[in-house]
Amino acid sequence: MLISKQIEKRIKSLQKGTILFISDLTDEFDYDTARKVLQRLQSKNILIRLSRGIYYIPKLDEVLGIIKPSTEQIAEAIAKRDKARILPTGSYALYKLGLTTQIPMNIVYLTDGSARKIQIGKQKITFKKTSPKNLAVEHRLTALIIQSMKSLGKENIGNTELDAVAKIINEADAYEKIKGNIRFAPVWIQKIILGIFKT
Repeated sequence: MLISKQIEKRIKSLQKGTILFISDLTDEFDYDTARKVLQRLQSKNILIRLSRGIYYIPKLDEVLGIIKPSTEQIAEAIAKRDKARILPTGSYALYKLGLTTQIPMNIVYLTDGSARKIQIGKQKITFKKTSPKNLAVEHRLTALIIQSMKSLGKENIGNTELDAVAKIINEADAYEKIKGNIRFAPVWIQKIILGIFKT
């Protein structure tokens, strides 16, 4: 069987909705050959090109049509490929925590992998290299609270923000996990969270 046909057969055996990288194929096949096969399958609408070197096997819904992956799914796929940890930060952390309904056009993650920027349609994913300490928080909600408060800044956190965070913590019922992980936050954030616990 021709190498190009082998690559095509391997791709078609993958589950619908899979995010595929050229590097997924180079363990067995030549890079240029794999790239050309991916481009050909894209031209036949078998694959969708998300960004340079990143493709998607379309998942279809009878009503909605093609269901494209979210920017977060793409970011997590990149992190998995790179064996890196990622954490939402800035305005995207605020959105993930529920403190804003506006999805930012530039989604920023802290990572212990490579720093890079990836354009996905009109959105941009930015991976910012950070110290291991910023990724040491094992509890996801605590990490989002810390990053959200850092994004807002101490001087911009008022009663509205405090009430919103208190409600999120209360609904999550994760007091012990937050208390155990908040030690990784700056002292001023620790004081705010402990103050919320007291009230």
